[in-house]
Amino acid sequence: MENKVDASNLNESSIYEGGSLSQINASDLKDNEIAIKQLINNHLLVIAQSQQKDIEIQDYKSTIEYLKTSPFTAIIATIINFCGSIMIGFSVNLYTQDPSPKYSWIILTAGALLVLTGSLSNILYPFARKWFNKDAR
Repeated sequence: MENKVDASNLNESSIYEGGSLSQINASDLKDNEIAIKQLINNHLLVIAQSQQKDIEIQDYKSTIEYLKTSPFTAIIATIINFCGSIMIGFSVNLYTQDPSPKYSWIILTAGALLVLTGSLSNILYPFARKWFNKDAR
């Protein structure tokens, strides 16, 4: 019963150098292929976990960037919608005065496209951001 080890307080640093289970020194690893492989595998696992955390951090940074820039895109979308609505109203006024001019249809179509673009910009912004920043990963 005296040799019992409390595993809840163990970490790798306490095991490998001056550890509480059994101390592992560099001289113990000399010519010990299995121990060296274990350390390499452990190192590779730590690298994989680090890369995973880096990706997670990048995702969080991207989300924060979106939250910071979304009011700006909402303002731009509002301005685009406002201009599109003015163009639609102007073209409808032109059409009711004289139904034959083709430029009223062009202005109407351009206004409708502006309103559609402004409305979809807030929805599509996260996807556009991911598409433009795909090299970040």
